[in-house]
Amino acid sequence: MRFKLTAVIGLAAVLVTVSAAAASAATNTVTVGSSGTLTSRILIKVPVTVVCDPLPDSFVASSVSISVQQANGKQISTATGFLSSITPAPSLLTCDGVTQNTVVVTATPDAGSGPFHGGAAIVIANFFYDTGLIFGGGSFQITNSESGISPFSKVSLHG
Repeated sequence: MRFKLTAVIGLAAVLVTVSAAAASAATNTVTVGSSGTLTSRILIKVPVTVVCDPLPDSFVASSVSISVQQANGKQISTATGFLSSITPAPSLLTCDGVTQNTVVVTATPDAGSGPFHGGAAIVIANFFYDTGLIFGGGSFQITNSESGISPFSKVSLHG
C-alpha cells in the first residue's frame, strides 16, 4: 500500500507541474509598424501592435512605450515616448491572448538630441499590463503583471 500511495503522490506532482507550465505559457508579442510619421523634424508617431495574455483580477495599469534612434550626420538622434492608462480609465490593451491592440505612440527628441529627418530609423517598443485588487478611492494592490519587448525594428519615417 505504501508503494501505491507514493506512486499516486508522484504522479500528482508531475501533473501539477505540467499544468502549471501550460498555464504560464505566454503569447505576449510586441510588433513595431514598418513606417512612422515625422512632423516638423521633432514629432514622431509610430504604430505598435501588442498581443497579451489574460490575467486574473481587475485592470490597474497599462503602458506602451517606444525608443527611436536615427543616424544624423556624425550624431545619433534619440527620442522616447509612451502612452499609459491607469484605473479608473479604460486600459489601452485588451489582454485576452488574441486581440491585436494597435496604438500609435508619439515620441519627441530626448534632451540634447538633434532633430530627425525622413528616412530609416531604429525603433524598439515595450509594454506592461498590471491587474490587481481595486479598493476604491484610487487605492489598489497590484497582484499580476506582464510585459513584452519588440526586437529592434527598422522604421521608415516620412512627413
